[in-house]
Amino acid sequence: MSNARIQQIVTLLYTHKRIIKSDGVINHQSEVLNETITRMYKHIEYYKNNEMVTTTFRFLKTIVDNWYPIV
Repeated sequence: MSNARIQQIVTLLYTHKRIIKSDGVINHQSEVLNETITRMYKHIEYYKNNEMVTTTFRFLKTIVDNWYPIV
């Protein structure tokens, strides 16, 4: 994670996952994050020639899929 902004996002998600214990809050956040990922990929073809953007999107999707799955 050489990008400081992505590191901050991942740190925030990690901290949220560790601190928040309410199933309702976690489920809601999972829905919001998965909607965000869906929106990021809506026009992914715009970024097909930009490896930094596509790998960052893929990385964030992996984080959300593993830490915040839809239940």
